[in-house]
Amino acid sequence: MEKKIEIRAIEENDFPALLEIENTIWTNENSPVLHYYDSVDEYKEKIAGRKIFIAAEKDQVHGFVDVHHPTPLLSHKKQWMIGIGVHPNSQSLGIGRQLLDYLKEVAIQEDIHKISLRVMGTNTKAIQFYEKNGFIQEALFKDEFFINGAFCDDYQFAYFTD
Repeated sequence: MEKKIEIRAIEENDFPALLEIENTIWTNENSPVLHYYDSVDEYKEKIAGRKIFIAAEKDQVHGFVDVHHPTPLLSHKKQWMIGIGVHPNSQSLGIGRQLLDYLKEVAIQEDIHKISLRVMGTNTKAIQFYEKNGFIQEALFKDEFFINGAFCDDYQFAYFTD
């Protein structure tokens, strides 16, 4: 059952909830780096310069999508790289799709041509989710990571706004 929530830009009082999500969702199945931040200040330093949109219902933050250009090059100003996360208690409620739908609208308004992301081959649910939401596979990075004694592929997916 889909939960209708508000998607909006991050506000100062959202940081503790985002920190909890970041410190909860990342595993060796979905990230080559286990993210953990000891403080809100450390988290803020990591995301400096990124746009962050959150999915919220009253005071509860369910998820986020963060956006940044792949490089500072002027030739990359029409592309965003994204990271997306939904709190485990809020998954399978349509929140990730709502975040992506909102992001696609903002991308069009800001004249962004391409939204890209990387996803590990072990994260099959995420791969299915991105494909279901219009993302196409652009690249396969074979044996990109060596985690827990095994190689893992990494994929790049993209969504084109026009």
